[in-house]
Amino acid sequence: MTEPSKVIHVRNVGHEISENDLLQLFQPFGVITKLVMLRAKNQALLQMQDVPSAINALQFYTNVQPTIRGRNVYVQFSSHQELTTMEQNAQGRGDEPNRILLVTIHHMLYPITVEVLHQVFSPHGFVEKIVTFQKSAGFQALIQYQLRPSAVVARSSLQGRNIYDGCCQLDIQFSNLDELQVNYNNERSRDFTNPNLPAEQKGRPSQSGYSEAGGMYAPGARAVAFPQVGSTQIMV
Repeated sequence: MTEPSKVIHVRNVGHEISENDLLQLFQPFGVITKLVMLRAKNQALLQMQDVPSAINALQFYTNVQPTIRGRNVYVQFSSHQELTTMEQNAQGRGDEPNRILLVTIHHMLYPITVEVLHQVFSPHGFVEKIVTFQKSAGFQALIQYQLRPSAVVARSSLQGRNIYDGCCQLDIQFSNLDELQVNYNNERSRDFTNPNLPAEQKGRPSQSGYSEAGGMYAPGARAVAFPQVGSTQIMV
């Protein structure tokens, strides 16, 4: 066996397994200081506060097969004694963590509104602002959290997941914006810290600074589309 380390290497980490799932698996053994999801390899690296905590976890899971969401995962000491910046950057695309996420939605068979996005992203922290728009890459949204760690956890947990069964797949990057400017509270944009914003200013498309072609759905389209989605369960 590899020399004991406070860094634990986890294999067979499927895309359905979130960062929170792994935290729950190891938190009973001590404080977890770092967690890196290596999605491309179906692996994760998790750093405990100290070596004895990691030893206790691995001794326990030597006798008990760890499973997450019905999938067996396999744990061993990492060859790393400490997670460095290099390993942590491997978690994503090398982009700098930010409290604002740029979300692209693929295979969009159902309309996605501010309310749906808020329901998906708010479990990971307080969402301050959401702006949706249509660009050449498809339907996109900017999600601004109050705190950067919330955005980091949300990206790790939700990247590659489907909002609805078999469709509306989330592709999440960190935005390079510092602050979202929201002028209107409607189905395309929302400032959850300022409920007094108007719904629309007549004659001007909302959030034109982010959008190439204005909003994706005309006002009132939501009422037509949502009866179709009403019985569809959000998966994430």
